Amino acid sequence: MKYITLTASETLVMKCIWSTSQELSLGDIFEMVNKQYHKNWKYQTVSTFLAKLVQKGFVCTRREGHRIFYQVLIAESDYRAEQAFEFVNFWNKGSISQFILSFHKEKSLTKQEIEEIKTILHQFES
Repeated sequence: MKYITLTASETLVMKCIWSTSQELSLGDIFEMVNKQYHKNWKYQTVSTFLAKLVQKGFVCTRREGHRIFYQVLIAESDYRAEQAFEFVNFWNKGSISQFILSFHKEKSLTKQEIEEIKTILHQFES
């Protein structure tokens, strides 16, 4: 499924929502995003991002009295997988090996990371 790409700010808000399995209120999300990502956003700013996330179909709302709770509609793993696929296709012409090599230019892989990659690749051979 093709998802709409999130802005950097919307992604921070979603990362907060995805980080817990419980429904969150605006106040919860406001505190989380400002604390975890060292932001100084106002309630209205977070509320605006949440409204955009509802429009984009990433979350829905549930009212309980005067409080509105936000529920995830698109799983983080699904969105992350699509974004990774799009990134590899755009920057590496679909080549996963070129994608992995691009990491090596900036940072050497540890032996553990190499073994993890080998294990993953062996799963594809079956």
